[in-house]
Amino acid sequence: MADVLRTGVSVREQEVHIERPDGSCGIALVDIEAVKDGDGNIVGAVNCFQDITERKRIEAQIVNLAREAEHRTKNILSTVLATVRLSHSDTVDDLKQLIEGRIDALAKVHALFVQSRWAGAELRNLVSQELSAYSDETEARVRIDGPAVMLEPYSAQAIAITLHELATNAAKYGSLSAAAGRVEIAWSHTADGRLSLRWIELGGPTVTPPTHRGFGTRIMENILAGQLKGEVR
Repeated sequence: MADVLRTGVSVREQEVHIERPDGSCGIALVDIEAVKDGDGNIVGAVNCFQDITERKRIEAQIVNLAREAEHRTKNILSTVLATVRLSHSDTVDDLKQLIEGRIDALAKVHALFVQSRWAGAELRNLVSQELSAYSDETEARVRIDGPAVMLEPYSAQAIAITLHELATNAAKYGSLSAAAGRVEIAWSHTADGRLSLRWIELGGPTVTPPTHRGFGTRIMENILAGQLKGEVR
């Protein structure tokens, strides 16, 4: 106002920080026009203040959401890329099936993220979702037990892939490949607050040592240990 009264130069849509009578702060869009008499002398000014605090808050929120979306997209793509790079098979068709299954596991966990508004995924929902194809209500081939645990997105993503690998392996070579076989998945918190996750297979073929370290082993050793900072067995 003082500048306009002194110079006669109008102010157009200038954002200023304001403090309201109740002490709260906000942002206003200011227009100030000098008022002159017939001789061109400045005799006053007209002010127009428009409170745009809410608009600026929404704009800042949109920017933050865009940044978060960019971060999550990069994270998803890097995980998919790692999944493709670590996938190996003897035939093209088998390789395609492996990659499709692993990407599908990622898609399922991201559906849970949407339901929670990207807060994460509940571990029980994650396990139930991945093992649903092998569950049989009459035979109870899959048993799930553990307290409510909300996993952050990155940890949930790593566990989803691992559960997919374990379930696929069990269906091909482990307990789920036998008529009487079953799987038990249980988790609990240790005394120091870490998460202990147990995958137990019963009634399956005789266990033999693997001949090579596959994708699932690398995931459990390299990703889970670092992301959950706990004991996964």
